[in-house]
Amino acid sequence: MSVSMSRCFAFRTRFLVAAVLPMLLAAGCGKSPTAPVLPPLSSVVLSPAIDTLQVGQVRMFTATATDTGGAPVPEATFLWSSSDPGIFTVNFAGRVTGVGEGCALLIAEAGGLRDTAEIFVFAQAGWYAQTSSTSSTLNGVFFDSDGRNGWAVGVGGTIRATADAGVTWKNQVSNTGFNLQGVWFTSTGEGWAVGDAGTIRHLAPGDSIWTFVGSNASEDLLDVCFATPDTGWVVGAAGLILRTVDRGATWSRQLRGGGAALRSVSFAGTREGWAVGDGGVILGTHDRGLSWFTYQPSVTGLSLRSVWRRSESRAFAVGQQGVAPRTVSGPDSTVWELRTAGAANQLEGVFYPTDAIGYTVGFNGVGIVMRTDDGGLTWQSQTANSQFRLKDVFFVDAQRGWAVGESGVIIHTSRGGLP
Repeated sequence: MSVSMSRCFAFRTRFLVAAVLPMLLAAGCGKSPTAPVLPPLSSVVLSPAIDTLQVGQVRMFTATATDTGGAPVPEATFLWSSSDPGIFTVNFAGRVTGVGEGCALLIAEAGGLRDTAEIFVFAQAGWYAQTSSTSSTLNGVFFDSDGRNGWAVGVGGTIRATADAGVTWKNQVSNTGFNLQGVWFTSTGEGWAVGDAGTIRHLAPGDSIWTFVGSNASEDLLDVCFATPDTGWVVGAAGLILRTVDRGATWSRQLRGGGAALRSVSFAGTREGWAVGDGGVILGTHDRGLSWFTYQPSVTGLSLRSVWRRSESRAFAVGQQGVAPRTVSGPDSTVWELRTAGAANQLEGVFYPTDAIGYTVGFNGVGIVMRTDDGGLTWQSQTANSQFRLKDVFFVDAQRGWAVGESGVIIHTSRGGLP
């Protein structure tokens, strides 16, 4: 037989097998190839259970299935998925690729069971600048707990918003030319911004344009805080305190603190709050702001610029010349004690994501960021990578935070400021 005839015979044989075999199988002469039938499974375990990736980094994950007798099932195949492909993607073999900053779940499924791994994706180490696309000074910043949606407000009614952890910032219409000083969101879609000349602006869920809200005030408003979507407080010049219990429809006003400007307000729940301001004034309330008392004796005569209250007994403030008072438990009640983060540091904003870990920002010739790991007993400087004064800081957890300041600067860390 010639070579060409041999090749033709081989081809015809393969063709006949390919064409006839399915018909024979369909006629019951054999069984179609199928995926292996898995025994009943008792568990699916994904490894590692927690991991951290940088954007663009690739990591392999493994999953193991176990039958009801406790033996591994090597023939098990898994369906892999990501709870948020905008943070990372995963292929059919468990190969994960970091896409954008944030936390998401990796899911492996087999035999009706599943396991998950928590993956955190970060962009860079340390603090680094984000592009705000504005040169206006930014006075306040707020982020949702997911660390993706955030807002910064500032001079001339500036409002910048991001939906991707600050990779891009876009303008939102504030409908005011007054300087905005503070911002707070009660949910992903509903927010409040306050500023000079009694300005209050409200963003309704689903909108991108902020609307006017009557404030019952003409004084400059310097900070805002909400405990629930209904209940919030605003503080400002001349010792002004505003309170709403009807989702901002109406605001009641008080004047306290001897007329000193109140720079910041913070609540733990709806009842316990602190407000701080010029001359070292500290005001407290135990009844949702219906009444306020002046804390005595005063711990400092220097202006306090920011306060953060974590619980009924834990609060922290910062101000001029590095003053950083904090609360401690006294014999009968909570008391304030004076601490310092360095007399050369002018501190403007403070945030404590945990009772031990806190951050403060400000100015000392250039923008400064400082971190404490012992509840404000000691402070360590971090590289801010900003030549401009920083005015406010906000963290969604101990690792992810943003600071804003003069000339539209926005800096960000996703590693707790650590290199």
